[in-house]
Amino acid sequence: MEEIKTKGIVIRTKDFKDSDKIVTIFSADLGLVSARVRGVKKSGAKLTFAVQPFALCEFMLIKSGDFYTCINATSIDQFFNITNDFDTYIFTLACLEVCYKTVKENSPEPELFLFLVKALKAVCYDGLSAMYVFIKFMLNSLKYLGFEIVIGSCACCHENLNESLIAFSYDYNGLICGKCANKNEYLELTKGEYAILKNIDGTEIENLNNLKFLSRNDLVSVISLLIKDFRLHTDEEIESIKKFL
Repeated sequence: MEEIKTKGIVIRTKDFKDSDKIVTIFSADLGLVSARVRGVKKSGAKLTFAVQPFALCEFMLIKSGDFYTCINATSIDQFFNITNDFDTYIFTLACLEVCYKTVKENSPEPELFLFLVKALKAVCYDGLSAMYVFIKFMLNSLKYLGFEIVIGSCACCHENLNESLIAFSYDYNGLICGKCANKNEYLELTKGEYAILKNIDGTEIENLNNLKFLSRNDLVSVISLLIKDFRLHTDEEIESIKKFL
């Protein structure tokens, strides 16, 4: 049996047999890993901390064939404050779900992993809006998947955008100008929705608190747009916030 040490974030857990759990870990160097943690549901189990969603740990795994067992773990961060607020919990949980539905086993995504850690820290410790962070996370995730949304210019003709009509095209995966909108199906955006997409896309995550958007409805509309775009490219729903929207 091969022993492997890896740093990762628990993004999903499920019960297994009477006292075990299966954890899905987003590992910095292994991609997605599912590992059995034995006896962790028993009273006083020492690895209880390592089977909680959001737990960032250094895991010691044993690999036997294609199956992993976690034999030890060292906690790096538990991000406890995330569960104190409903919005924060739901939208950060959705970030985990995006990773679960896009990252593959034995397919490392180190940039996405580091961005997830940065997103969790920003929400947990810097008080950033989880809705802002989720929008930023979705934009980055689509980019990592090869489906970057075009925002700075017309996704169809590549000319500058005319803000008299702000439109989004799922066919071209980005904003399109008024001239191109007349030739294609499009979703008209409000000025507030456009400002959210443009400014969050152009702002580093640690500076998102400098942005102030007054309309929650505009934020929800942008999130709905991004979730639909994600579904069109991946055939996957983001279930954790589907009912919330």
